[in-house]
Amino acid sequence: MAVICLAIIGLEGWRDWSARKQEFLRIESEMRNLAKSLAQHAEDTFNLADAILVDMVDRIEHHGRLSEDIAEMQNSLSGRIQTLQALKTLTVYGEDGFVLSSSLPGHGKVNVRDLAFFQHHSASAERKWFFGPIIRDPLGSEWVLTLSRRLNRPDGSFGGVVQVSIPPRYFANFFGRIDLGSQGSIAIFSATDGKILSRYPYVERVIGIPWTLSRWMLEGGPYGSRTYMSPVDNVERLAGYQRNHVYPVVILTAVSLDEALANWTGEFQIRSVGIAVLICIIGLLGWRLARELRRREQVESELAVLATTDGLTCLANRRTFDHRLETEWLRASRDGAPLSLLLIDVDQFKAYNDIYGHQQGDDCLRKVAKVIAGSVNRPGDFVARYGGEEIAVLLPDTDEPGAAEVAENIRAQVEALALHHEANAPSYTLTISIGSVTQAPALNRSHAGPTELVRMADKALYQAKQDGRNQVAIAKAA
Repeated sequence: MAVICLAIIGLEGWRDWSARKQEFLRIESEMRNLAKSLAQHAEDTFNLADAILVDMVDRIEHHGRLSEDIAEMQNSLSGRIQTLQALKTLTVYGEDGFVLSSSLPGHGKVNVRDLAFFQHHSASAERKWFFGPIIRDPLGSEWVLTLSRRLNRPDGSFGGVVQVSIPPRYFANFFGRIDLGSQGSIAIFSATDGKILSRYPYVERVIGIPWTLSRWMLEGGPYGSRTYMSPVDNVERLAGYQRNHVYPVVILTAVSLDEALANWTGEFQIRSVGIAVLICIIGLLGWRLARELRRREQVESELAVLATTDGLTCLANRRTFDHRLETEWLRASRDGAPLSLLLIDVDQFKAYNDIYGHQQGDDCLRKVAKVIAGSVNRPGDFVARYGGEEIAVLLPDTDEPGAAEVAENIRAQVEALALHHEANAPSYTLTISIGSVTQAPALNRSHAGPTELVRMADKALYQAKQDGRNQVAIAKAA
């Protein structure tokens, strides 16, 4: 039963672990696919911003070279930005870093000469877009992402910068439309320095801070997944990420590990309860079966004892004696050793029963049996109730003098009990008569077998009684 229970637990544990692993792989795949989709959305947003920049650069360089012309473009800039939720401001900066025109009017005195995007374009003649680090909006106070392009004069010299500001809250609001559970999270990281560019749920204090766990996203493959403990809210999450191949950003999508495995955990708990109940039932049945088996073994053992033991004297019974005599006879024949048998009878026992009653007679037999059993000490010696008041003592590997000595010792000890026996004259105490016989089966082949040994012992016992009782008679081999 224990093996069955362990097998059930092992198989169910392996199944649950495999199911958990499959659930992990499924969620990881979903997180990677979601990160890939959101990375494409971020790329589309930046492409839209860049398309506006390209258009503005073309218009300014070919149609509005004078500062007055650029300043008059403010209404056009405002009109274009107001229809686009992803963009906060569109601003044109002169070669000195001051605002020439902006979709947010009233910031003509703002100078961005010291900001990264301006320094990059003023130092490099490259006409490609520049994705700058997250900064505080020079036209406000909120965090913004910047995408910018260089303006050139007709002679190719630096003429200023056109820049678009994208608020991190736009991405946070967009990410909020996606259901990742109550503890899910989506974030954009800079692929250059690992800073948090945007996050849902939006937490102002973490924007622009390098994330210590971003190394595995920046140094690994272009996409991947893993579990991590968030330093923002200390929630363990299972995440997938995707690096954009155009812009230096990484999208991370993550779901709480507890919520991700909620379905599996619920099913696991239900199965665990079911398995526990099943194991308890099997264990209970096994325990009851084991108890019944133990009880049966005990009963069988008791029956075996009853089948081989005399109930009155607690000695071996006649059936057991016959089997043991056969065994010892064959062993003596094989080993060439002598085998002795003592046949003992209580003198005048019928008269004892008539005078003192059967209960007293039974008690007398028990006392005699105890004395006889205590008089033979070798492991191979065997004492049995042969029938009625007769007791047999089998003495393997014992010669005739040795058997006679044991018999005389038994007779003397029974006489020493000094049990009064009114019908047993002349001593008027309980006595026994013993017939002793010794044979060497390997040397004497004239006998018929172990039954001959019993017959000769019985003949010797009869002789002891004829000679006056309370004595040992030794049978002589024919």
